[in-house]
Amino acid sequence: MQLIILAVLLAFIGIAQSQVCNYDCRRVGVDYLCGKTVRNGREIRCTYRNPCEMDRHACQKREEWKKDSTGRCTRDSDECRR
Repeated sequence: MQLIILAVLLAFIGIAQSQVCNYDCRRVGVDYLCGKTVRNGREIRCTYRNPCEMDRHACQKREEWKKDSTGRCTRDSDECRR
């Protein structure tokens, strides 16, 4: 019985955390930036339309993304398309 309660509690926590990632970035406008993170020991750089979109992506992937430069990345990593 305790195991079932724990499973239900963890499911609710997962749902609550996923709702936090529902940022509404449509009204922010376009202010391109190149963001970067490290995944499996490899630096990944992706272009985002604005900081809100980068933060939403970071939340969804549960990764830490930081602004690398203003404007588009020189070259987006292959992982950006996923």
